[in-house]
Order: sequence, then C-alpha cells, then structure tokens
Amino acid sequence: MRILFLHPLGWSGEYPILVEFRRRGYEVCVLEERREGMSGKRMYAEHFLEPGDGMRTLWYHPGRGVERVLTLPVDRFFRNTFDGRNLGHRMWVIREAVRTFAPDAVYCTDGFSYAVPAGLLKGSGLLHTPLVASYIGGDILDCSHMGYGRRRTPQLDWLMRTSIRHIDALRALCDSLARALLKDGADPARISLIPIQIGAPREVYEEVYAQRTQAREQVRDRFGIPRNARVLVTLSDNYFSKGIQDLARAWPGVLAACPDAWWILAGPENPWMAEGIFPLLDASVGRARVRLTGHLKGRETYAHLAAADLNVNPTLCEGLNMVTVDAAAVGTPTVCSDAAGIADWVRRHDCGLVYAAGDVQALEQAVIAALAQPERLGAWSKRCREMIADFAAEAVFARLVELFDTALRRR
Repeated sequence: MRILFLHPLGWSGEYPILVEFRRRGYEVCVLEERREGMSGKRMYAEHFLEPGDGMRTLWYHPGRGVERVLTLPVDRFFRNTFDGRNLGHRMWVIREAVRTFAPDAVYCTDGFSYAVPAGLLKGSGLLHTPLVASYIGGDILDCSHMGYGRRRTPQLDWLMRTSIRHIDALRALCDSLARALLKDGADPARISLIPIQIGAPREVYEEVYAQRTQAREQVRDRFGIPRNARVLVTLSDNYFSKGIQDLARAWPGVLAACPDAWWILAGPENPWMAEGIFPLLDASVGRARVRLTGHLKGRETYAHLAAADLNVNPTLCEGLNMVTVDAAAVGTPTVCSDAAGIADWVRRHDCGLVYAAGDVQALEQAVIAALAQPERLGAWSKRCREMIADFAAEAVFARLVELFDTALRRR
C-alpha cells in the first residue's frame, strides 16, 4: 500500500509512525511545507527527514506559485476562517501531490489545516483516493476563550462539517474528540478511537519505573524535599488553558489538610505563571512548598513524574493529555479534570480521580482524598501500568493499519 502523509510535521510525534510503516513494507510519500532553502515553488526529494528513509517528499512553498492567481478568490474569502492560510492554494497543492504520487490512501495528520482542504476536494469530486484524517484536539474543540482551539464562527462550522462529511475514516485520539466529531455530524461508523503512542521507547519507561525509588530520592534531594513527604507534580506548558492557576487556588486547602505536601511545578516558565499563578500563591501560603523545574526533556521528564506520589492535570480544555499517560507509564496516578480526553481512560481503568474542570473546590478535595490514602495510591499505580497498553506503539500502529484497510474497503 502507498500512503501519502499530508503535513506530518504538524505533530512532532508522527515521524516514528512513518518510519514504522516503511519498516513494515508500506510505501510512504509526504507532502510538507517549507520556506527556507526553497529556490522555487516546489522541491522533490527521495527522502523526508533523514537521508535514506525512503520517503519520497514533495516540499512546497505556501507563498509561491502562479496558480495562486487562480485560487485568490477562495483564498481571500476564507482567509480569516482558515487562520490566515490560503485554502484554495492548499487544495491545489494537495491535488498536485496526489497526481504526483498516485497513493492508495491519503492521511491528514491534523483535522484542520489539511483535512479541511482535502475533505473539500473529496466533496467536490476532485479527489477519489480514500481519505483518512486524525483529530488531536484544537482542530475541532471550541475553547478559544481559554486560549485553546478555534472560535466556531458560522463559516468555520460550515468548513468543518462539510469536510468531515466527505472524509472516509476519522481517527479520534480519545472519546471526547469522538463525541465532538459526532456533534459535527460525523458518521459514527467512520470514527475510530486511536490514541497517540507513548513518546519514548517502552524500555525507557520500564527502566524509570524499575528505578522509581531512586528517582524519588534523587529528585526530592535535589529540591530539598523530605523523602517521606507527600508530593504532587504538574507538568505542562503552564499557560492559561492548562488550569495550573486552579491548583494554585486549591493549594492552601491542600496544605491545610496535608501539612507535609509539596508541589513540583514542572515545565517552562511561561509568562502566564507570573501573571496568573504566582500572585495566587504569594497572596495565600507563598511558594515555600513549591519547586520549579523549568523545561524538562527525555528521561528527566519521566524521572520527575516518577518522583511524585500523584500527578495533577487541572486542564480546562484539551484533546488527550499525554503527560497523564507518561505518568501512568512510570507508575504515578493522576487527579484529572474531565476536560482532558485522558479522563475517560482514568475512569475506565480506575487509576485516579476525575473532577469537573474549573471546580477548584472539587480539585482540592480530590487531591486531598488521593494523598490521604497511600494504599489507594498504590492500587492506582498498578492499574496505571495496565492502562498504558492502549498507548503502546505496536498497538497504535496495528489500529492505524486497520483504519487504512477500512478506508480502502469503504471505497
């Protein structure tokens, strides 16, 4: 089977999937944007990201091409709704890539910037190849007032509903996104629930989990946290929609009930922290029991998750939330808001607590209840390890192959 991937750089975790398809004998082709190093409007290459990866690639410059004169009316009409991009031009380039590679299936790695133009091509009869699209969160969620997703104007509603109606197979990363697709009029028979694969090789998680005790001691010693203290961790980009400010509001109550509690606030120091998080702490109990890690990467990320008794995910609006999966992979359960797609897994596997997003009192009570029951934390930790089977790379890949086969049969 020859698969054309549209814009796989839209999500950084997609390249390993392309590599796995190649390893399993599939032919992989790519259409991708590029501005730097482009002498013309198109550039063809025999590889994608690594020399020898065998992925034929058509690079294109979004701002070049005489065809833009022809697509100008459509581009202008949808410019604001399509996030300043040229909708008509992108439809043109997608059709050109399909003619160039003659794929058996086309896969859009995000449900907006490429799935919309591809879906419109399909609906207008200009694309006959089976079309598959992945929906990861912000592409269909309407949480723009929280800094996440897109504001659903009537024109955007029309674009999304029209494109979704003509896509042969839709990949939703979680139950909540599947529900959003149904709300947009998707045929339930065309929706498959396929999450993102875990971000590192399974052996990395296994190693951190096996050394969980050492990780707890090393991280706590580094931050001056007593080894026997009760520790919670948050790990995010720390902007408004992640809801860390809600935990800052709940923190005084948590400390009152659990005086030995500490909070590892991991992730980059986003400007929102100085604006909306630190002032809440400084006006109440201060930051004496809060430790900042700054940006983490690779194994140190998982070690900091393993060092805590509890991961807290207070997001206000999100697609899946892979941090909760990473935490589960190293045995750390989560208190999670119901605004994250991962909440459905937490409920199904009974490996943490779920509360109503934005309800600070409910968050406070959930964290206190979790920290107050070490035996329950231990039971959750074991069930966390069972949950991650759904996110193993081999399981995700098998589901994707099934998804493409379904799309081909539907044709």
